[in-house]
Amino acid sequence: MTVETFRNHIDGAWVESASGRTFADINPADTRDVVGRFQASGADDARAALDAARAAFDGWRRTPIGKRAKVLNDAASVLEANAARFAEELTREEGKSLALAKDEVLRSAQTLRFYAVEGQTFTGETFPQDDPAMLVYTLREPLGVVTVISPWNFPVSIPARKIAPALITGNTVVFKPSSDAPLSGLRLAQAFVEAGIPKGVLNFVTGAAAEVGPVITGAREVRAISFTGSTAAGEQIHRSAGITTRTQMELGGKNPLIVMDDADLDLAVDLVVKGGFSLSGQACTGTSRVLVVAAVKDEFTRRLVDKVRTLKVGPGTAAGMDLGPLASARQLENVLGYIESGRSSATSRRTRASRARRSSAR
Repeated sequence: MTVETFRNHIDGAWVESASGRTFADINPADTRDVVGRFQASGADDARAALDAARAAFDGWRRTPIGKRAKVLNDAASVLEANAARFAEELTREEGKSLALAKDEVLRSAQTLRFYAVEGQTFTGETFPQDDPAMLVYTLREPLGVVTVISPWNFPVSIPARKIAPALITGNTVVFKPSSDAPLSGLRLAQAFVEAGIPKGVLNFVTGAAAEVGPVITGAREVRAISFTGSTAAGEQIHRSAGITTRTQMELGGKNPLIVMDDADLDLAVDLVVKGGFSLSGQACTGTSRVLVVAAVKDEFTRRLVDKVRTLKVGPGTAAGMDLGPLASARQLENVLGYIESGRSSATSRRTRASRARRSSAR
C-alpha cells in the first residue's frame, strides 16, 4: 500500500522541509499501518514560517472583519462537508472512537463559526471629556504573529479554539501540531486554505518540538503563544518567550473526584469511568484521582472494578468499543510506568502497616 507524504504549508505553498527528512505517523491500533509521512522540519522551516506570517500581518490586519469572518465560516463548511472522512483519519492516527472523532470535527466547525460572529462584536470605548471638539476613544489592535502548538488528544478542536480567535482579530499564525496526530492538524489547515485564506496568514509546520519549538516560541517577532501540553514543556516555553510576548498555557493537572459517604455510588462510578477512561484517560481534564470516604470505600471499589471489567477494549473503528488504544508507544510506556509506581506505592504502604502492627504487638 502506498503511503502518502504530506507537506508543510508556508507562505501559501505546500512545501517539503529544508532537509527533506520525514517521519511516520503510525496507527496505534495497528502499528503496521502507516497513516502518512510528514515533514521532519527544522529551524530553517520554522524561520520561513515566521517570516511568512510577519510579512502577511499588515495585509491581514487591514482585511475587513467581514472578509475574515467569511474565511472562518468557509473553513467550517469544509470541515462539515468532510466530517466522516476526517473522523476516520483522526481515529486511525489517534485511536479514539469514530463517534468521538466525528463529534470533534463537527464541534471544531462550530468553534470556527462561533468566532466568526464573536470577533465582530469586539469594540473599543469612547470617553467623556471637556473639549467638545475632541473625541477620546480606544481601539482593539491585533498583536502580530501568534504561535499555536497543540497536542494529540484533541488534534482538531484544540487548535481550532486557538487559531480561530487569533485569525478573526487580525493576527497571523504559525501552527505546529503534535507529531502523534499531524494529519488531523493538516486537515484543519487545509480547510482554511480551501476557504481562501491569503498566503502567509496561516502557516503549518510539522516536526519535533526540540527542532521547531525554540524558533517559533523564542523569536522576537512572536507576539503571543498558545500552547497545550505538558507542564515541563509549558514552563520551558514561558522561560524562553520574550518579556513582551503574551503566553497562554494549558498544562497538566490532577483532577480529583470526591465520593462522600452519602453519595449515589452507581452515579459516582459512572462519573469516574467517564472521567477517567474516556479517551483512554488521555485528557488533561480527565479524572486522575478518586478520593473516597472510608465508610464507602470498599463498596465503591467493588462497584468500580465490576464496571471497568465490562468495558470493551479495541480499535476505534470497532462497533461498541469503550476503550481505544493509547495514542503512541511512548504514551503506553508512561501509563505502564504509572501502574508500576502505583503497585510499588501500595506494596510500601502495606509493608509499613505490617511493621507498625508488629511493633505495637510487642
